[in-house]
Amino acid sequence: MELGINTLGGVSTDRHTGTTPTEHERLTSIVAQGVLAERLGFEAFSVGEHHGDPHFVTSAPPVILAAIAAQTERLRLMTGVTLLPLLDPVRVAEDYATLDVISGGRVEIVAGKGNFANASRLLIGVDDPDRGTLLREHLDLLLEILRTGHIPAWPATSRPALSDAHVTPRPVQPQLPVWLGATRNVDSVELAASKGLPVLVAGFRAGTYADFADHYREAFAAGGHDPAGARVASLSTVVVDHDEARVRREYRAYWEQTINAAAQRNQGLRQDNRAQRLLDQGFDDLTGPEGQILVGTPEYVAERLIGMHQDLRHDLHFLQIDNGLGPAGTEEVMHLIAEEVAPLVRKETALSAA
Repeated sequence: MELGINTLGGVSTDRHTGTTPTEHERLTSIVAQGVLAERLGFEAFSVGEHHGDPHFVTSAPPVILAAIAAQTERLRLMTGVTLLPLLDPVRVAEDYATLDVISGGRVEIVAGKGNFANASRLLIGVDDPDRGTLLREHLDLLLEILRTGHIPAWPATSRPALSDAHVTPRPVQPQLPVWLGATRNVDSVELAASKGLPVLVAGFRAGTYADFADHYREAFAAGGHDPAGARVASLSTVVVDHDEARVRREYRAYWEQTINAAAQRNQGLRQDNRAQRLLDQGFDDLTGPEGQILVGTPEYVAERLIGMHQDLRHDLHFLQIDNGLGPAGTEEVMHLIAEEVAPLVRKETALSAA
């Protein structure tokens, strides 16, 4: 199993120093984080996407990833997730094909509906709130553009029709990988399987991941695709330190303050109020044996990741590590994971795959 680093690009107060970064400092630190990820041996780095929220700086993931591409050679550059229902698939194809050319063929798009998409939808000017329909429509066009670069004809749907359209540049990769992200909705899992696409599964409990992964593989094979081509990734927030009691205490205080504030901000967007759902689930459950947040020593985190791999049999696991940490704290955690967590995970998952 490969390991990647994910950032949502949140702007939050450093729980160690009490300082809050400027947008320049936060964006600079994300680029540095990506560069360090390659140096430490992580296989991939992914950047989330948010619009219209001053608590995030990741409204332009391809620009951020291009800055990382310029300073790396091997790292796979991924999104997490690209809000495809809200974006013109022609422009998405242009942006990420350009990035693929610049990076020498290292780009992978993870498309999805997003957890906080209502504010983004209104800001970008998308009138249709049916993100599921928009996702399917935009995905079909995106895949066709990436496959051929030429659209002889495409009917008008949520965007104007296309006629004899050429989309450039062409990506370096013969088929630029497109994944689908799935959290609480099995429809996204089934959509990925029907298209023969890889899937990133994530949820509020580890058991959800395994259920989604199993369902995906069954639907993938039932759709006539070679089962060997079914690829699965997952994601966890990781808070790691040798002093488990201290880091758990510190992170609980940060989490409760941050999530309560987010829930209050999102009161008018009930269907997108992920923060309220997290509060309802509770810190102890989220960080418990089946929770999505891994808090503890390097040995504990490695044990949880190995257990997840045994359940999911997945190919790639992303770690969110910069929640409430500044550049120095993030770098320290990345080193700790690379030196004490990753070797254990890679050894055990390699043995299970043999």
